[in-house]
Amino acid sequence: MPTTTTARILRFEVPVDDRWHILTLPGPIVHIATRRPDVVEVWATTDGCYPQEHDLRVYGTGEPYPADCGNVCHVGTAIAPGGALVWHLMQRGPNRPADTKETL
Repeated sequence: MPTTTTARILRFEVPVDDRWHILTLPGPIVHIATRRPDVVEVWATTDGCYPQEHDLRVYGTGEPYPADCGNVCHVGTAIAPGGALVWHLMQRGPNRPADTKETL
């Protein structure tokens, strides 16, 4: 009988605290959002292909970020409940999303 590989989508958190955070994710990032003003949530698949470290940081709209000659890219945007805060998840380093069209 053939074996079936299954995958799941798991949730991780990146604090809104002006610091870079290394998260080891089990697969690609598929979505970001926020339900609280102090954290951005990241959903990633467990596709079994790889666990990789991602160097992530949250920036607010209008907040300066390092433009490291293509080393930092935008992963996604999350609007906090009520709409007063808008967070932008940035990633730096070699494991940033290869398919991003917006390299900052």
